[in-house]
Amino acid sequence: MKCWHCGTELIWGGDHDLEDDETYIIVTNLSCPGCNSHVDVYYPRQEKKDEKRKRKKVRRKIKTN
Repeated sequence: MKCWHCGTELIWGGDHDLEDDETYIIVTNLSCPGCNSHVDVYYPRQEKKDEKRKRKKVRRKIKTN
């Protein structure tokens, strides 16, 4: 991945699990050796299909009551 500011290839710094975050599961940090920029990339949590179905059923029940 290239730096948005100077176009230099970014250096991977590591991945970190986000156990307490409801929206994201992993954050990856990257740095630019050219201009010293820092980039964090957040990977979203993906719900299982069964969990989505359950939430939809609950919403439907709430709307009909």
